[in-house]
Amino acid sequence: MKIMAFSGSPNKEGSTNTIIKKILNTADENNHETALVSLNSLNINPCQACGYCKENESCDLDDDINKIHKEMEDADYIIVGSPIYFGEVTAQTKLFTDRFYSIYNNENRNVDGKKVILIYTQGNPDTKVYEEYIKNQKAFLYDFMNFNVVNTLIAAGIHSKEDLNQKNEILKEAGNIAMRIA
Repeated sequence: MKIMAFSGSPNKEGSTNTIIKKILNTADENNHETALVSLNSLNINPCQACGYCKENESCDLDDDINKIHKEMEDADYIIVGSPIYFGEVTAQTKLFTDRFYSIYNNENRNVDGKKVILIYTQGNPDTKVYEEYIKNQKAFLYDFMNFNVVNTLIAAGIHSKEDLNQKNEILKEAGNIAMRIA
């Protein structure tokens, strides 16, 4: 089984990546193929609304997104993790998801029903404070693309990796998610 994780956090050692790595490490221990991609390290340009993807099976922009879309097609599970900054996912995550449009327009796409795990980290301690935002993101983005969101983990009250290390229940839940994959 192949698990592709995409992190929208610019902090490679932060709480979002720590949670993702917990899932991937457990999957590795169960002999699954895993990869973690830092969206911050990729060259992803904003959609230019040129319409090229409506006529073709890919995007015309010369950046990393077509390669990423192919990797998504090859994966059994996709993990998308992002901190919540000012009530929304990071700019890196937004660029990544905005470019799903070229997958949507590809009638030969191989992402329908793809299992997705969403991970959100936030400083606010209330897990429900961004509930509507996350619900809308699932409905208008992942459901629209016909992805199958199988799990959503919201790590609330996390300002640093140290905060995360003090909240054993979050890392335990990440481990439980990984075991359900395995």
